[in-house]
Amino acid sequence: MLANALTGVATAMLSSAANTRCAFVYHQPKQPTDLKKFRKF
Repeated sequence: MLANALTGVATAMLSSAANTRCAFVYHQPKQPTDLKKFRKF
């Protein structure tokens, strides 16, 4: 049960990271190519 909750949280955080940029002067380190499958556009 806890593993399923952590998986859901991790997936939500990956989706958020894939669809947003860092707000600090728009600097964002290079993302892994596997992260692109979580993008919504």
